[in-house]
Amino acid sequence: MKVDCMGIIEAGYTSAATEKEWMATVLEPFEPLARGMGATAGIIDFGEARPKVGDWVSRGPVPTQLSTGFPRMYAFLAQEHADALRALLCPIPSVVCWGTERARLLPAAVIPDIIGFLKGSGMKDSLGILSAEPSGPSLLVVVPYAEDVPVPPRTLRQLTRATAHLCSALRLRRRASAAATAADALPPDVEAVLDPSGKVHHAQGGAEGKGARASLTEIVKRVEHARGRLRHTDPDEALAIWQALFDGRWSVVERTESDGRRLLLARRNPPGVLDPKALTQGERDALACAARGHSNKYIGFLLGVATSTVSSRLESALRKLGLTSRREAIEMLSGGVPSA
Repeated sequence: MKVDCMGIIEAGYTSAATEKEWMATVLEPFEPLARGMGATAGIIDFGEARPKVGDWVSRGPVPTQLSTGFPRMYAFLAQEHADALRALLCPIPSVVCWGTERARLLPAAVIPDIIGFLKGSGMKDSLGILSAEPSGPSLLVVVPYAEDVPVPPRTLRQLTRATAHLCSALRLRRRASAAATAADALPPDVEAVLDPSGKVHHAQGGAEGKGARASLTEIVKRVEHARGRLRHTDPDEALAIWQALFDGRWSVVERTESDGRRLLLARRNPPGVLDPKALTQGERDALACAARGHSNKYIGFLLGVATSTVSSRLESALRKLGLTSRREAIEMLSGGVPSA
């Protein structure tokens, strides 16, 4: 089973006009995973005291019982069983999970309601791909199956990498929407504009310094390399090269001008969570990701820093919070960290 994870990443960074159009675009490269029942996706916001289910879209021959049943089911859980919903979608140890395996985490009293929402759909199992933001909106993609379909471990690892980009892409969309810039203007979070060769045409803010400009040039070259032949010859390496966040602050996305010229934008895009204990930004980000159940290795990929850096930031955060273990931090932050 093969899936174009680089295609998923590129779809995530497209500038679709609406959230529903964006999700429909994101679903397209998931089609190789489907087995005749299409794929469906929705937004779930865990940043509130009670989770909130947003837009929902389907692509392909998704049974009506699923295209309408999934959003109704998740809205029911968010309203009536918020803790059960968090348990169901908490991505431990991975952000990719099997539906029937996760369903065991639901209270027995909830199961009849869930069966009722999905009754008659023909779904026997499903692959859930959760791009879980430390706080705020997360994207859930569900690929339903009429039978048991084993997914190779390599495919699961690749999908896990791709979800980090979908987190970053959704965060960018929300921030751009809040800024409400003109369609032809650069988003306010753009700190550098480069061409595909890595030449810097514009830099401001954190990208102005000589060292930052040199770093961005190298980053763009790496991204272009990952998106070239390498995506076909060694997709694992391509996914490792194109990180969701570089230096803990930039997401690199493509923009095509009206004259067809391609540009690469370095957009400031840290998770941006708050906390009252005077933690540094890096410590807040690492702690928020840990509270979502992510491993240090995945947090490093998500934030664009070394695994050792994640470990040191978490240790420092725990000291400042007066905690002795990662589990204590997760318990303290259960329910999410308020978003900036």
